[in-house]
Amino acid sequence: MDVDTLCPVCRRMDKGGAHCFLKCKQVKACWRELNLEHVRCALLDLSSAKQFVKHILDLDQKELVQVACLLWAWWDTRNKVNAGEQIRPINQVIYLTNSLVNDCDHLTRKHAEKPRKAKSKWSPPPPDILKINCDASFQASSKSGSWGFLIRNHHGEAVLAAAGSLPLVHDVLCAEAQACLQAVQMASAYGMTYIQVELDSLVLVQALTSISFDQGPGGVLFKEIRAFLALNFGKAEVLYKPRSGNVCAHELARYAVSRDPDQPNVWTDPLPEFVSELVARDITESTIDE
Repeated sequence: MDVDTLCPVCRRMDKGGAHCFLKCKQVKACWRELNLEHVRCALLDLSSAKQFVKHILDLDQKELVQVACLLWAWWDTRNKVNAGEQIRPINQVIYLTNSLVNDCDHLTRKHAEKPRKAKSKWSPPPPDILKINCDASFQASSKSGSWGFLIRNHHGEAVLAAAGSLPLVHDVLCAEAQACLQAVQMASAYGMTYIQVELDSLVLVQALTSISFDQGPGGVLFKEIRAFLALNFGKAEVLYKPRSGNVCAHELARYAVSRDPDQPNVWTDPLPEFVSELVARDITESTIDE
């Protein structure tokens, strides 16, 4: 605090703001009314701006907020006097400080009380229903991608898994649709009749449960999937699940990135070790309370 200025409130030389914020008659009354006189006295003994700031930051949370709000309220008062306005009465400075403190307290409590959004986890289907989780990856630079899916029963046990690559695909939505088509075609080939298809693409879910996207690049695919589901399954639902609940399928799609597009991997019992580990982790996490 080594710059001399003229304090606009008491018209005395103010060395770096120390006088104006700590020694003016009016501001001293503010510190006392807020029960912060001990803090003011401690700040008076400091010789640099760095020490001044460090001391304030080392205060407990309640006093730190009070001091910061008082300094801002007095700074605002000081600036208004500089601009030619009348100085605020002490009670108004105190009121402004307390209002700022209350606002800070409200925001802190609001943030603390805000419930954390529960992480979505894989959930089992009803008995006699098989759940298909599928996902895809997409490389925009090469217009290529990969797909993966996993089919599980209501115990969480995997009955079928597969992964493969896509040598040519228009966009990420089409890649997701190709993954879904691969999954339902294979489910039908293995004689499954009651299924839930769970996707982490909300847009694809909308495309498969309405005609809203039929005029887009993937329209033919969407129509094909809807027709296939209607003709080949006794019951078929298409559901949305966030990525955190679709981890196994996501990892299978990643696994297939470098696979031969003409040689997809299809696994029944016994599953490869890495697939079994993905399934086991999903089952474990789905049984743990949020």
